Amino acid sequence: MPTYTYLAMKNASESVEGILVANDEKTASDQIVRMGLTPIRVVPLLAKENKPVQMFFSVQKTLSRQNLTRSDLALFTRQIRSLMRARVDLLKALSILAGQADKQKLKKLLLDMHTLVKNGASFSDSLARHSRFFPAVYVDLIRSAEASGRLEDVLEELDNFLTKEEEFRTHVYTALAYPLFIVIVGICVVFVLFSYVIPQLSSLFADFENKLPLPTQIMIAVGSFFQAWWGVLLAGIGLLIFWVIQMSNNPKGRVRLDWIRLRIPILGPLEMKQSLLRFCRTLSLLIKSGLPIYQALQISVPTLENAIFVRELEIVKREVIEGVSLASSIKKVSFFPVYVTQMIAVGEEGGRLDSVLDEVANFYAQEVSATLKIITSLLEPAIILVLGIILGGVVLAMLLPIFQINMLVQ
Repeated sequence: MPTYTYLAMKNASESVEGILVANDEKTASDQIVRMGLTPIRVVPLLAKENKPVQMFFSVQKTLSRQNLTRSDLALFTRQIRSLMRARVDLLKALSILAGQADKQKLKKLLLDMHTLVKNGASFSDSLARHSRFFPAVYVDLIRSAEASGRLEDVLEELDNFLTKEEEFRTHVYTALAYPLFIVIVGICVVFVLFSYVIPQLSSLFADFENKLPLPTQIMIAVGSFFQAWWGVLLAGIGLLIFWVIQMSNNPKGRVRLDWIRLRIPILGPLEMKQSLLRFCRTLSLLIKSGLPIYQALQISVPTLENAIFVRELEIVKREVIEGVSLASSIKKVSFFPVYVTQMIAVGEEGGRLDSVLDEVANFYAQEVSATLKIITSLLEPAIILVLGIILGGVVLAMLLPIFQINMLVQ
């Protein structure tokens, strides 16, 4: 059914805006009248393609193909916080955000939330319906805020949290984008060079009567191998990628992959720091929002992307529920540095665990940033050096037979 936005008068001095679903404009106007309002304007809510937006209720199917991002979530949080701070009621705030949403899927999501809240659902329940967009941490925080009457404060904390997360993620992507681009270009250049260019040049030495120099023989052999087996190489790479995807979808396989990732030099310690950063920042947010420590652990532990970390922290979660202090339990986790356990102990003793965890998260954010700078500063010249050696070796292998001919002539 089509969706309409309306402007109506509640009394001589008060107007009302909203969204409703009806078969046509006349039916929509009749609904407004039955609500005790006087309709002033009833307009179809149009999508980008100038077609009426259809309300959707098969959320899982629609959002499985979504292109909504963390940036959209951060923007939604910032906007809903600003509207509620301006004392705009929740229904009207959702109506305003739906009307100005740029993405069609986000518009549909907000319209569905508006309908749910209008029909009596709580804000947290409407968020939980869209779990593919709103993470469990987000929903649980809003639910706790509704119970304690601190919705505006929690939205502000969520806004700060998502802003930091987005800044960190952008920083990581920006730092790694150029080196990864160079790696991809370098691999493509080497592949084309050995599978096409060198075999073409090798025909120049087909009638060479003397024995070719060793570098030239190696170059021709490698080129012949690439020319004959390039399809097998590509198929092997594709099978490797498929195997990794299949392993990551299996719990036991994911543990093995995460174990391998942690053992990779440089990248393993970097991932550990990133996990500590995410865990401490999420746990700090949850405690700051008023959740008890055991509930905060239940929500924050699943947010970690490494299955090994999750498995060890599940033990911590159980011990804390049984009454053990967080600091005592954390000491048993192998990947938690002494610095973190001592800071957590200080935070628990001083009753300021949330601020201490925030300090630890900021420390590891700086550590990750410094590590990324070192990696990017060393990776670029290393890749250029490797490509230079390969190209220089090819040039040398091509020139050596020519030098050999000149020596024979003299």
